[in-house]
Amino acid sequence: MAPALAPVAAVLEAGRAEGIAPALAAAVAAPGRLLHLSAHGRAGPRPLAVSDRFDVASLTKVMATGTLCARLVAEGALELDAPASRWLPGFRGDKAAVTLRHLLAHASGLPPWRPLHAAVPPGAPPAAAEAALEAAIAAEPLLAPPGARAAYSDLGFIALGLALSRLGGAPLDRLCEERVFRPLGLGATLFPGGREGRERARREGAAFVPTVVRETGEERVGEVHDQNARALAGVAGHAGLFSTAADVAGLGVAWLEALAGRSAVLPAATAALFAAPDGAPGGSRALAWDRPSGAAPAIGSRLGRGPRGAIGHLAFTGCSLWLDLDRGVACALLTNHCPRVGETADIRAFRRRFHDAVAEGGGGG
Repeated sequence: MAPALAPVAAVLEAGRAEGIAPALAAAVAAPGRLLHLSAHGRAGPRPLAVSDRFDVASLTKVMATGTLCARLVAEGALELDAPASRWLPGFRGDKAAVTLRHLLAHASGLPPWRPLHAAVPPGAPPAAAEAALEAAIAAEPLLAPPGARAAYSDLGFIALGLALSRLGGAPLDRLCEERVFRPLGLGATLFPGGREGRERARREGAAFVPTVVRETGEERVGEVHDQNARALAGVAGHAGLFSTAADVAGLGVAWLEALAGRSAVLPAATAALFAAPDGAPGGSRALAWDRPSGAAPAIGSRLGRGPRGAIGHLAFTGCSLWLDLDRGVACALLTNHCPRVGETADIRAFRRRFHDAVAEGGGGG
């Protein structure tokens, strides 16, 4: 039987009963120790299993894109202050000053979201879809000069994903599989929209949690919820990844190991560089990672309060990953909650309850 923290299991079961989401799974882990793993609710007509894969939405930014960048930086293959225009020739004029660091730190000045998918003709092949989205991003006016302020931007990570594919000379999903997921032992993590991910999912008989589109009641199974990611066949720098709670926590533990100097995959100096506050005005961002902010941070009232703080990320589907850097614990919460526009208060409060339950149960040290 999987290890379980009683307060965490109780909060997850309460969330299911309250209708936070039809399916909830969580894993809490520290280096060398799995402290909690449980699944609650249903995946369509059957009970949810811990092996079911969720659409982890924006956790793609840290699990795939950000970690791939860190590996490339460590190897000397990527310069953070290189202009993005080296791989994105449409970045001219005010965008010529945008660097890869700006994209990672959400400090490029690009807007948070736009319906880029509308620029992609139906049935467009992958190369044409990439070109259309790149042109649409390049045509967007910047909301601030590069580096002037931090403001969350999906567009920046879409652009970063395109740049990494060109830098690495291969599709983003293949680069992440070869350079991140496989070396870190994340055997359940994949981009099912990509050709290799699709074949692997079929070969393994992968089971996916339906993601409910609340406005329509439609269920997406093994297909990314985000429309812009779907326009890129489900493989994008900002979204498209599917994973399990155990793998998401495993990615967190890999970063904890790296920060402690115990990783053969990522040097401590590079991990520290990515985990440190970027310093762009108006935000609490690190490189790809977020840091707790505001009066009621997602990590709750007890975790992340030590001198080193915490790093983490949230996702539209209700998923999250937070690392308490002092206690050395990774907390992964996965749900298939997709709110209507403006309807986020319930999942925000639930995340805080979850993390407080981790601390109550002793998972926070």
